[in-house]
Amino acid sequence: MTFTDHLECLAVEAISAIPAAEAPDVYALSFFIDNEDDDPRRPVLTVGYNTEAQVSRTLHNASDPAEARWNYAFWLQNELTVVGDGNSDPAGAAARDEWIRELGLWYEEPVDGADWVSSVGALAAEIEGRFNQACCQLVRSLHATGFIERHLGRPVPVLIHELEYYEGIARRTENANPTGLADDFIAWIRNG
Repeated sequence: MTFTDHLECLAVEAISAIPAAEAPDVYALSFFIDNEDDDPRRPVLTVGYNTEAQVSRTLHNASDPAEARWNYAFWLQNELTVVGDGNSDPAGAAARDEWIRELGLWYEEPVDGADWVSSVGALAAEIEGRFNQACCQLVRSLHATGFIERHLGRPVPVLIHELEYYEGIARRTENANPTGLADDFIAWIRNG
């Protein structure tokens, strides 16, 4: 199984695990991208979701309702799956490492040298870009096949994000979701 197939398989399983009783309250899915052990060669995807009930519970802690709704710090922090994590998904971690090697982007840790630092920066950025593209393509596929709508009863946006929000997060989320579906989140980033 290729890494992108593995990514899709675990994301589908994770979203399918959202309890039917909770599905009507889910207003957004989270595709949180991070790096295992802060190693840019080892990106991971954590799939989760947030609910209207959680927004109501956190309103008093947020600066405004939009922050309670869109800032991941206020979300449930449920980890339905962590794709590529060496501990919880060792098969995915191995498939991810192989995928990066096949792309010709794998690098070894340095001994020393400034040239190494600049070349590694470019490789790390390319790995990040390819991983983000794979996640965006997955979201487009989940929407195009109607999977999200079938499971949650309606289309909901999938936020492709990190801990910090910036224009790249807005663009990624906008490009991955059907037109208009993530507009409130994108506006919050761009106007924040």
